[in-house]
Amino acid sequence: MRFRIKDLLHICILSIGIFLFVIDLFIINVSLPTIQQSLDLSNSATQWIIILYIIGYASLLINAGNAGDYFGKKKLYVMGMAGFTVASVLCGLSSNIYLLLLGRLLQGISSGMMVPQGIALITLLFEDASKRAMALGIYGSIAGIASVIGQLLGGLLPDQSWIHESWRLIFLINIPIGILACIAAYCCVPRDQPNPTSTISFIPMLSLFILLMGLISPLVMGPELHWPIWSILLLAAALIFTLLFLKKQKKLYKTGQKSLFNFALFHNRIFNLGLIAALAYYMVQDAYFIINSNYLQHEKSYTATMTGIAFVYQGIGYVVASLMVSRFIQHHGKAVVLTGLGIMVMGLFLHLLVLNEVSVASDQLHLLFFFYGLGCGSVLPSLMTLALKDVSKELIGVGSAIYLTVQQLSICLGIAFVVGLFLHENGNPFFRLNNITTAYGAATTVSILLLLLVACCIVCLPAIGKKKGNCITAQQKLDCEV
Repeated sequence: MRFRIKDLLHICILSIGIFLFVIDLFIINVSLPTIQQSLDLSNSATQWIIILYIIGYASLLINAGNAGDYFGKKKLYVMGMAGFTVASVLCGLSSNIYLLLLGRLLQGISSGMMVPQGIALITLLFEDASKRAMALGIYGSIAGIASVIGQLLGGLLPDQSWIHESWRLIFLINIPIGILACIAAYCCVPRDQPNPTSTISFIPMLSLFILLMGLISPLVMGPELHWPIWSILLLAAALIFTLLFLKKQKKLYKTGQKSLFNFALFHNRIFNLGLIAALAYYMVQDAYFIINSNYLQHEKSYTATMTGIAFVYQGIGYVVASLMVSRFIQHHGKAVVLTGLGIMVMGLFLHLLVLNEVSVASDQLHLLFFFYGLGCGSVLPSLMTLALKDVSKELIGVGSAIYLTVQQLSICLGIAFVVGLFLHENGNPFFRLNNITTAYGAATTVSILLLLLVACCIVCLPAIGKKKGNCITAQQKLDCEV
């Protein structure tokens, strides 16, 4: 079944949202050391550059569907794209860390507006199930390509010599793309009919944002400030208010009132294990890129360009593995994931051995990153399918939203805790590995332990092929990759 040129145009326009979101999620990883040096930033400030982007995005996911129905999906997509473009200008022209952080938060909020609407519009435009699946497949491929391009550009752009403070290009490059996407979406994408009867509750979004900030702030700033009393009290208060927030939502659910969560999901053992596995896995995923990018540039004399090129090999490994295992996931999901986790754990051990060399050859590093990417590509596409395996059709949408929120929270926790451990540990040798710092060794060890926790959760899950459940749509699989 072939697409018309008009169909392909719609897919491309609506994929620009996820393309920009993913690029800016990955492009910053390699660029952080250059930005930190240019603006003379503290370690905690560099963590906030990523965390605020993710928190802004996650806070809007709760009401993304209702907001699209109320305002109109096309209108919200264009508004989100315009906001992302303006926020990119603010980031690119920032003269201090406060403007940069504000720009990153606005980028995240804008992404929370446009990314869900892009998926929803594709689903709406393609009524035929086979065409819709193909369209979402193209959409997912563009998201995967964006992650590789982001790593590469994150290395190439900061090393440009024709412009002062060339790291600003990682944000300014979004401007022409965003402007063209706004015009194209406004002119070419069919308008959907808004539903004014839909309700949007801003209080839960604000509550989630405050709770996330309260949880993450002491974890980021505490180690650098040697854990002052206010950071401990803030963390304790945030935990208490989180429990009260969940208790209130549960009460609303039991009394039949509108609640953010359908608590029936949490009676499902498979769903709970899947959430724990996702929590542990995503704490490792982004932390890995930040830690290794920082370590290569600061300790192994790699340039930003060399580091970005190295991470491309990780992306290639991911793509190769995800294509290879796709045919086995439906019937051998557990075995595929456990094999991938084994490769990732082995890969992290090899990182310690390879990076213990005084001088690391680029071809050796590329092979190492490719091997680790094979593990990632075997695990990531299957995690959401396993978590939602026994969720009924009526609850898949709600379950997906909870899963994606946990996913974003996990990335923040990984940056706060695992990356924080790396940034604030001393530079002494790690055990008998004389050329590995304690900081890198400790962060890598914690990552290995978290992956082993993921493996324990997967072992406790039933095999995919043993029980018939509801099929997870291409859209949910796609959201998992995002």
